[in-house]
Amino acid sequence: MWPASGWRGVLFELRATWAKAGLSILAVVVAVTVVLPVAWVGALSLKTGREVYNQKFLPDEWVPGNYITAWQEFGLGGYFVNSVFVTVVSVVLTILVSLLAAHAFTWLRFPGSDVVFTLLLLGIMIPPAALVLPLLIEARHLGFYNDLFGLSLVYVAFGLPISILIFRGFFAGIPGELVESARLDGAREWKILFRVIVPVARPAVVTVTILLFLANWNDFILALVLMRDADTYTLPVGISQFIGQYATPHELIAAASIIGSVPVFILYLVLERKFQQGVTAGALKG
Repeated sequence: MWPASGWRGVLFELRATWAKAGLSILAVVVAVTVVLPVAWVGALSLKTGREVYNQKFLPDEWVPGNYITAWQEFGLGGYFVNSVFVTVVSVVLTILVSLLAAHAFTWLRFPGSDVVFTLLLLGIMIPPAALVLPLLIEARHLGFYNDLFGLSLVYVAFGLPISILIFRGFFAGIPGELVESARLDGAREWKILFRVIVPVARPAVVTVTILLFLANWNDFILALVLMRDADTYTLPVGISQFIGQYATPHELIAAASIIGSVPVFILYLVLERKFQQGVTAGALKG
């Protein structure tokens, strides 16, 4: 007979094996759930109008020209430029402001800083859709209704809470000796931030960049409400205008959706390693 310790070892190995198998199955299910809709839209974008309602996954007749047709007929070029402008401006401004704020909350303690930080984080719990009407009224009064830069500022306001939270959490793990040493050398606070802190916190910057880019690039409700003229539409709003009451070119809308996803894929592929480092570092600090 095996000793009790031997049986416990076997049971432990069996449990570990089953746990690994369960996690592997879960990972496959999640991957299929994420990839299948994208693959379905990709296949739909290559079909003819007659094959859209066909039950087959792959088209009988491949039509890559749908992408050219969608770009030309939908006028995606203007929408694409608007989305690039709004997203880039909002991401850059949000990162700059949130870096400064996170530095202040972490290294420049002031009376009531914890209260201010807590109030700031309340913005994470408020969905943008709940503020559509107040935002519309404020936009008309402040003069940034139907203005791309005004839309960028709205994105900045919604992106600041989560960005400051991520940066502050990362900054808290940086040794205070680095900051104190720089101060003893006579460095000003902005130099400490951008020459000492930011190089160390680069994975966090990349993480915030990807999260903000994804949220702002794909936003629909705010851009729909705050933009009135067609020449100010962003890509999601522009594509939605071609969903008709009686006829909808599904294959062209699918092609336009794939085109709109390309910048996000490229950004993630370029920054993938730093993004994973930032997520891992944030999890370890948490």
